[in-house]
Amino acid sequence: MSLMFWLIFLALFVCTYWLCSRRRFYALNFKIPGFFGLPLLGMALSMARQEAILPFVQSMCKKYGSFWMSWLGPFPFLFISEPNIVRDILTSPHCVDKSLVYKGVANANGEGLFSISDPKWSIHRKSLNPAFGHSVLLSFIPIFNEEADKLSTIFRSKKECRDIISVLQDFTLNTTTRTTMGLSTTSNLRSGDNKTFLNHFKCVTKCTTEMIFSPWLAFDFIRKLLGVYEPFQMAKTFIHQYAEKIIDEKLVSDEIIDLPDGGKHIFINQAIDLMKRGIFTRQNVKHESNVVIAAAFDTTANTISYALILLAMHPEYQQKLFEELVSIFPDQGNFEVSYDNIQDLVYMDMVLNETMRVLSPVPLVARQVTKDVKLSNGVVLPAGLQVCIDIYNMHRRKDIWGPNADLFNPDNFLPSNMEGVHPYAFIPFTKGLRNCIGWKYATLSIKVVLSKLLRNFRFYTDFKYEDLEHIESVTLRLKHVPVLSIYERDS
Repeated sequence: MSLMFWLIFLALFVCTYWLCSRRRFYALNFKIPGFFGLPLLGMALSMARQEAILPFVQSMCKKYGSFWMSWLGPFPFLFISEPNIVRDILTSPHCVDKSLVYKGVANANGEGLFSISDPKWSIHRKSLNPAFGHSVLLSFIPIFNEEADKLSTIFRSKKECRDIISVLQDFTLNTTTRTTMGLSTTSNLRSGDNKTFLNHFKCVTKCTTEMIFSPWLAFDFIRKLLGVYEPFQMAKTFIHQYAEKIIDEKLVSDEIIDLPDGGKHIFINQAIDLMKRGIFTRQNVKHESNVVIAAAFDTTANTISYALILLAMHPEYQQKLFEELVSIFPDQGNFEVSYDNIQDLVYMDMVLNETMRVLSPVPLVARQVTKDVKLSNGVVLPAGLQVCIDIYNMHRRKDIWGPNADLFNPDNFLPSNMEGVHPYAFIPFTKGLRNCIGWKYATLSIKVVLSKLLRNFRFYTDFKYEDLEHIESVTLRLKHVPVLSIYERDS
């Protein structure tokens, strides 16, 4: 027989084996709403551009409902925006692992809490939980206040801010490295500004998102052909070296940072202690540091920025929050925000929750089914299936949030309006077995800085809410950041 015959036979055998090994995915795709998409590509071309991802998913959600399936390259994906089913997924021990598409994140940041699989994830999470315990977070409040005062000083010299997100990223990066990383204000790593780090971070985030939604970009040779390999590698190397320098500084420095017990229980010191005890390797410390820095500063900066933008667009809600702040902080200026003060910020809670509802910090979260899971609706998910929790569209469901679900209205979180709302219908930090380790840290930091800024300044923009365009970039971003006018309060 000819060589050509055997090549054809081998190709047919491989294809048959491939199809048979995935027959349960195809069977599921026939049972529930959705579509197969293009051969080998699935829906990948429709999601190749970052600005197209959320509109595409939203259009599919409108067409097929809150439970639909398609393919992203070779990966079968089930999209869910139904709270009951979301709870099934997030509380199942067989849906703890992150999706295979997050390999791009692991490539960028390393094998940290964001992307590692169980049982390694459980060990790391349990080991690092104390770094975000209540007493540790309380010790950060003076630093949150101090850094927020510096930010207020910057705003006093401005009449407008053309890129509020960049300003807030600089602020939150300083805050994050002082708290979780224990860097003092005199650290050698603070000799320059944060601009270089932030530029490299933006590059890594953009490339990572492209790798998630365009699976072919996971291959180095394809990225090299397209000319995107070198910029990504350069940016990734810089960020990894930044974490390495922090670790080196903490290993050789005897400096007692301005925290109780010299910051003994903060993240970096906990991680280094785990390394000294043989539980972590140095690489573990570096990778987890990358994840903590990125997650803490980026999502916090975005949420603060989005709250200010939304309040600038809705002066009536900004005024109501200002009145609450005046009742708690009668004197403007560099007042101290205490933990007790934070507990009294009832309307602030509503504003913050509504901000994270309409502009979800992480719009899409993907998990992998590691063992067959039977859902509450009777559907059995086969092992190997990729599941996308569509937080963005679940937060905008009109049957949950009312006919004006797409609009910004903090009254959605009045106790009377939250009665009967499913506990998994609002999950800005996800929920269940693998929720965000730093959500309490983020909430405290955000409330301190918003208290300072909104008590001392009024923000305004003529940019319209309906003109905001949302971009999926692992976290949610805005295509165009509104220019904010800043007015210092008289009293």
